[in-house]
Amino acid sequence: MTTAPAPHRPVGPAGLLPRVLSRRTGTIAIVALALVVVVTGLLFAVNADPLTVLQALIAGAFGTPRAFAETLLRAAPLLLIAVTLAPSLRARIFNLGAPGQMGAGAVAATLVALTFPALPAPLLLMCCALAATLAGMAAAVIPAIMKARWQINEIIATIAMNFLVFSLIQYLVSGPYRSATASTPQSDAIADAGWLPIMIEGTRAHWGLLIALAAAAGLFLFDRSRAGYRQKLFAANPSLSRQAGIHPRRMIFTVMITAGIGAGLAGWLQIAGVDHRLYTTVSDPVGYAGLFVALLGGSSPVGMIAAALLMGAILQGGQSLQIGAGLEPEIVQVFIGLILLGYAVISRVGAHR
Repeated sequence: MTTAPAPHRPVGPAGLLPRVLSRRTGTIAIVALALVVVVTGLLFAVNADPLTVLQALIAGAFGTPRAFAETLLRAAPLLLIAVTLAPSLRARIFNLGAPGQMGAGAVAATLVALTFPALPAPLLLMCCALAATLAGMAAAVIPAIMKARWQINEIIATIAMNFLVFSLIQYLVSGPYRSATASTPQSDAIADAGWLPIMIEGTRAHWGLLIALAAAAGLFLFDRSRAGYRQKLFAANPSLSRQAGIHPRRMIFTVMITAGIGAGLAGWLQIAGVDHRLYTTVSDPVGYAGLFVALLGGSSPVGMIAAALLMGAILQGGQSLQIGAGLEPEIVQVFIGLILLGYAVISRVGAHR
């Protein structure tokens, strides 16, 4: 007598969830272990003690109130870029133009501040912020037109725009706006009226930090609005979204211009709150790091705040490596790259769960 096999029962959500979590947790653990091994091996290869490097990073980022303020200062433009770039990523518009848009905003803010130094501080700050916003929008709208009207790949278009903006900055600080007293290409310092007020006495932390947090709060509210729902629908099913009255071209313009506004304002924060003059490296490495923050944060406001703090801590902590561990600060770029590689692996597993 044979026994009939038990009928196959499909795995429901209750049974599937533990499998997904187990697989994802295992992948995260493996990737984290691999990153630790790679970083440790790299540090040993350059004759550095991993524990000393870790202590130097933490001390440089959080060791004193001033160090923590510098971490916040670095995190602010990263968060602002990430939050305004997140809608593009959600809509599957891969905008790599943040460095150029930030540079355009920095150029506009600097030129306004140098042209009208006698304006009262509140008025000059508002004019510089407005100019930076418009410049960031202009740097974003050209790739948006190319994408929306002619279906030109937005990655190529935004990278080309970055090159144009970087070339313009190089021309300005090497030519008509070069400081007569500087030995390297840079502009004159802007008037004190164009500086953002200090928020924490004894540090460089300024009130621009609140702008980045306000942008994150704005994204949180947007996600719960009708417009946020329409954007999610467009990302999930462009064909269905068209039937629901969502115009693809309008969506492309909206998300790319939003990213341009945020990056342009980040350029203003860099000029008015940190550098106070235009350098050729004004958006380095903030522009691309903002994209990394958006990815690491999963395009969610809370996630991006955490990712911005992490990235800001790594960048700020890297400044103390030369004294604390005998390493050049640029090695933190390697750490960031390894983190992103790990994120890519984890995301791949999550996409195929």
